[in-house]
Amino acid sequence: MKAVSPPAGDMRDRAEEPGSAGFSDWVPRPGRVSGASWPAGRIKKGAVGARPDGAPAPGSMHNYLPWLDLLRFVACELVIVNHLGPYESADDLGHNGVGLFFSISGFLIGSILVAEHGRPGWLSRFYAGRLLRIYPPLLVGLLFFGGLLWAWSLSGNVRHPDAWPGMLRNWVYYLTFTKPLSPDSATTAFPYGIVWSLCVEEYFYLLMPLAFWLFGPRATAVGLVALAALIAEPRFQVLREGFNTNYLMPVNLMAGVVLATFRAKAGPGAPWVGLIGLALVIANASTGYLKPFGPIMAVVTTMVVWSFATTRVPMPAALCPLVAAGKWSYGIYLLHLPFCSAALTLCRKAGLGPDEPVGYFAAAAVLATVGSTLAAGLMYRLYEKPILASRPWIYQRRWARYLCAGIQVSLVPAGVLYWWVTVGSAR
Repeated sequence: MKAVSPPAGDMRDRAEEPGSAGFSDWVPRPGRVSGASWPAGRIKKGAVGARPDGAPAPGSMHNYLPWLDLLRFVACELVIVNHLGPYESADDLGHNGVGLFFSISGFLIGSILVAEHGRPGWLSRFYAGRLLRIYPPLLVGLLFFGGLLWAWSLSGNVRHPDAWPGMLRNWVYYLTFTKPLSPDSATTAFPYGIVWSLCVEEYFYLLMPLAFWLFGPRATAVGLVALAALIAEPRFQVLREGFNTNYLMPVNLMAGVVLATFRAKAGPGAPWVGLIGLALVIANASTGYLKPFGPIMAVVTTMVVWSFATTRVPMPAALCPLVAAGKWSYGIYLLHLPFCSAALTLCRKAGLGPDEPVGYFAAAAVLATVGSTLAAGLMYRLYEKPILASRPWIYQRRWARYLCAGIQVSLVPAGVLYWWVTVGSAR
């Protein structure tokens, strides 16, 4: 696979804190992961979805949702196994994992926008929050990957000699979420290709709040349904590189937002719909029968998200470590590539090899998952958490909020301008 993601975001985040539901602002009791309800008055100050007086915003869901963190972990694992390359068509594993991430992001970001829409300063607060949540970890991921790539290039032990020069040549495209514009986009000279899904989500983060501002939640949902139907038309299905149009406009993201506008209510039932849907996602990841970002799989992944988001069944204790790992899914996504390479090397040195594929790739998957999860957890504790803690200070100061929001909305236009000056105008 060229590169896959969460998620930002959302792949990946609780809008503001990794791993929890973006619209959920409750603090779970220490040492306990549960789907049970919490008493009133436990909303975090400064959290998106909480009003200044501490009351929940309309349309917000009031519980921490561990089942979504479990879903994030499953999506991460599909991406990691894909990049280990256990078989020739393993790209389908990663793409289906990213499809799950897209549905999660659409649902959570849509729920935040439903809850925030119409509040004073909601638009600038949303953009500022996106910058603080997405950009700082991305910088660490680029430095981590780039630093290791530079070291490998010095040793001469690199599979693609053009990778390090390409990393330097494309730094503006990395930092401005404009990978599709890079002349190296589909080559080995764009080694940190996992940013492609971050780029897609960044465009989504830019446009969706504007649609809510201009048309409101329900009209935006109707427009997204119409857009999904339009791009299903075969004539709109081919991009310049031959990729399906859904790689640029995944229906999963749109379906997640549409679901959020219905303000799903929590229930006591087990997430059977989600478990069945998740089995279908994994089956499709193994066969590649359906397009992971097309309308059919978008409905499947979004129904999985709905089922997992609305269940109040307590999380089994045996799954709690996976839930904890899912909280750092964005960091895992950003950092996992070097760990995949290192895991395969360690397995070969231990005497395993592709001639024994089950043991070889299973051991590599465990090593890569553990390594990237520990690194992501460390990054969150030492780096992301202090930055996220500054949000109330920034939100309460208009100049700081506008500065962060201005940077967020300027990144993609700056990348387009750079492309036009360096490449586009010469064509």
